[in-house]
Amino acid sequence: MKTLSRARRAIERVSFDAVPDPAVRRYLDSRRNWIGLLLAATFTAITWPTTAETHDIAAFLLPVFAAGSAWSLAFVFAGPRAVRVGWAMVTVTAAVASLFPASNAPMPMPIPMFITLLVMTFAGLLTQPLDKVPVLTLITAGAFVVGLTPDMRIGWIFALVVVAIGTSFVRYRMSAQKVIAERSVVAEHAQAREAVLAERARIARELHDVVAHRMSMVVVMSQTAKYRLAAADPAETIGPGADAEFTAIADAARQSLDEVRQLLGVLRPSDGDADVELTPMQGVDDLPELVASARAAGVDIDFADRVDRWGDPGAAGAAAYRIVQESVTNAARHAPGAQVVVRLDRDGADVIVSIVNGPAVAEPDGAGSGHGLVGMNERASAVGGELTHGPTSDGGFAVTARIPLPTR
Repeated sequence: MKTLSRARRAIERVSFDAVPDPAVRRYLDSRRNWIGLLLAATFTAITWPTTAETHDIAAFLLPVFAAGSAWSLAFVFAGPRAVRVGWAMVTVTAAVASLFPASNAPMPMPIPMFITLLVMTFAGLLTQPLDKVPVLTLITAGAFVVGLTPDMRIGWIFALVVVAIGTSFVRYRMSAQKVIAERSVVAEHAQAREAVLAERARIARELHDVVAHRMSMVVVMSQTAKYRLAAADPAETIGPGADAEFTAIADAARQSLDEVRQLLGVLRPSDGDADVELTPMQGVDDLPELVASARAAGVDIDFADRVDRWGDPGAAGAAAYRIVQESVTNAARHAPGAQVVVRLDRDGADVIVSIVNGPAVAEPDGAGSGHGLVGMNERASAVGGELTHGPTSDGGFAVTARIPLPTR
């Protein structure tokens, strides 16, 4: 073992950068190929004298047959193409050697060549394309017919066919599982991307509603300003210049509203689900109704809105509603029977939305896809906030969002 360890360290210290051929340099850089070279040298030393003792082959041909069979082992770890070359070398060499008279051998094929042929055939079954396995098996069986005695042929050919079929089945199954796993990853990425795009489209529609509401108010206020001023106590009048300014403001707001509708109109739903999507945008005022619906569905929910001044949260309120809605839905699905604690607190100019559920009491409804968390992150980011989530120490789950309120 110490000798092998010293040899391995010596090989590792050798640099083959000076070798001109890049293919040879890559071959020599692999430790496994050095194992193949060692096997080739060992079998050459065995095959040469053994074949001389068992077969009537001219002395000058012995090194040719020994190298042609044994040095195929040098390619056993060098890749599919090299294995194919090595297998062809030993198959031809062993079959031709079997044609020479065997004076002192149990079978026409020299035993070292037979062992080498078995090794390279098995390597070929593991590395060659599956559609080439029948050809490899058929040619090797032909070499068995030439090199084995009649009473040995049937058994070895049967064993070869069984090994070929078994190896092919295992490789096909592993390949199919790999393809399924790769397609599953691609499908998950595609679903996650679709979830992000769908959530962004929904956010864009709701932001469109917010902008449309604000701009419509600007148009109405600009158009009615002179009437409201005239009705004030005491009454005020505006001159032609101010009237023109108000008219210009209304026109600009109306034009901006039209442009927003043109840009985001493509995100509007089809007529089939218009009744669902065109309902007023839900916000924090709708949270009590959401909590009541969850309780009616059997969710043990503890809700408290401790924000003293919401004002007009607009898109921030919609984000808070959607985050609470998604979190409660996830808790009901993945932690059935657990209590859900929902808290809304004010922290300066931000609102902290916290949803914490305990561990599941009943069997969860399968594993989650993570798309809900993606959507909640998109919600928080869309209004300039941030969201954190993760398991709790007692086996539950916590979602915390910091959402900035709009300044007035």
